[in-house]
Amino acid sequence: MDTRIDEALNILKDTGPEYAHRFSNHGPMAAEALAAMGCEGRVVSWTKQYRRRLAGRPTVIETVQPNRWEAALGDIQRFGDWVVFFRRELGGATWPAVLRRWALRLAPGIVAAAYHGVIRTGHAVRSLARGETEARRLELAEGLAYWASRYQSLPGTPGINTSGLRPSAAISRIELLPSDRRLYRTLIFEKVKRLDGFLPFEKVVNLVDTPTEATLFLLDMTSAFVRIYLANARDAGSAITFIHTVTGPGAVHLMAPHLPGETVGLLLRYAWQASAAIYAAIGQRRQPDSLEDRDINRKTLVDRAVKTGDEHAIKFAEVCLRLYNINPDPAYLVASEHASQVLTRGRA
Repeated sequence: MDTRIDEALNILKDTGPEYAHRFSNHGPMAAEALAAMGCEGRVVSWTKQYRRRLAGRPTVIETVQPNRWEAALGDIQRFGDWVVFFRRELGGATWPAVLRRWALRLAPGIVAAAYHGVIRTGHAVRSLARGETEARRLELAEGLAYWASRYQSLPGTPGINTSGLRPSAAISRIELLPSDRRLYRTLIFEKVKRLDGFLPFEKVVNLVDTPTEATLFLLDMTSAFVRIYLANARDAGSAITFIHTVTGPGAVHLMAPHLPGETVGLLLRYAWQASAAIYAAIGQRRQPDSLEDRDINRKTLVDRAVKTGDEHAIKFAEVCLRLYNINPDPAYLVASEHASQVLTRGRA
């Protein structure tokens, strides 16, 4: 078992979930993505470089009560309390048991911190599945704590009466938020808050059924949203925004082997709602002008993403390659290549 991810997690162990202007700490996620792409030799050096920008861990305020945990949901000031809570949970049960219990409870808030709670949880789960260590168990506690402390629900509740559409077909039925109600120069979770009170969005979660075949649903959804990315990503800021419409569902894919089918189906339904929310809140177009079907060398794609040093480019490359290996849709590779290009320019 390669232990360089554990070394990276130890470098990051005293850091908080956010830094600067409420930006998410991507360190553990990107480090794990590097390892998953076969770049273990870059994990520690990248993590040390990234660590310089991070803030310290928030203090503990009060205990999250097992019978009143809902009261602490969505309060980022309680992140430290949630970490203690999930460490205690993991001390009394196996990590798959804790994941099963809490993924179901937290599913309606999957858009938390622009999906970063569930993304961090998903990367922690894959790392644990490769080999259980204390550092990896603690990282799962941190991921779940971020998901809980930034918990954010969206308008609309899954029902049994749905339009029964595939995600790729349902996208055309999403009504976009009018421009005069939008926010642009702010964080993603603030942008999607503008959907509160926007009645057309409430039906979006019920445009699709809870999937019985989770993999097909996930592939259809992510294939559609990489096209949303290509249609709407024009610079570093917009690229980062629309990357999350794919990496969020991609995190559910990482957790799926360790969850009951019913939970996976519910998570995917809420992931559809969350990605649709990002599109509805600031998107403009459904399809790119064109999609050139050309040969893109996958090793070169990884090298380009790693060379940017950008956490979003790295995570996006990993999920796009992972999904492409199951469903060889060239849009995944084109989108990853584009992200590496614009995020390199964004750092220039």
